[in-house]
Amino acid sequence: MPMLVFDFDGVLHDSRERAWRCYQQARTEMELRSLPDLAGPGDLPLVYQGALSASLTRWVDFEVAERFWKRHAELTAQAAASAEHGVVPELVGSLATLAAGPGYAVVTGSHHTTVHALLARDLTKEAMPRILLSRDEPGSKTDKLRELRIRYGASAYVGDTGSDVRHAHAAELTAIAVAYGYASREDLTAAVPHLLLETPADLAAWCRAHTGDPDPAPAPASSGTA
Repeated sequence: MPMLVFDFDGVLHDSRERAWRCYQQARTEMELRSLPDLAGPGDLPLVYQGALSASLTRWVDFEVAERFWKRHAELTAQAAASAEHGVVPELVGSLATLAAGPGYAVVTGSHHTTVHALLARDLTKEAMPRILLSRDEPGSKTDKLRELRIRYGASAYVGDTGSDVRHAHAAELTAIAVAYGYASREDLTAAVPHLLLETPADLAAWCRAHTGDPDPAPAPASSGTA
């Protein structure tokens, strides 16, 4: 069984409420009134379109957008302690099964320590990803995915934005998109994923099919270690 690779926010972890609040906070702090005033998490697809680094350039220039997303990442990392779950509950058992077989990797635009701590809330040490690559490691997402394909035989990347799908294509991986994350269906379908999954339960079922396990694995108790 080849290794699977997952994005974190919007795929394995539901951070939409936190992302919205931190977007609003960064917008206020930086006095960027030209950016959309989002009414709630449901408005996030308005700003999560295309490549994240360019997603705000309809309203501000690229350098300002870069500073905004850097501040947004800092704020969401600080607010992570308030998250109800580290991992979407429906996916905990599937990740444990993958970890016991081919292993899995996470490639994310969030900070390494934040993602590791959130994963460790709900996963035992044995169920943690074999490899975790974040914004703190050098290289683009495409570079990281390509390296995982070449060195570890990774076969697919699961993401929640059109940008994730395009990175998977560029790295010559099967592109799996989920519709319950940050982006709109239009953004996802425009990037032409190989498969679009609607819910976390659908992703869990797809992972079980990948491992040949027909039944959901029980969710292991977290070790509580980071």
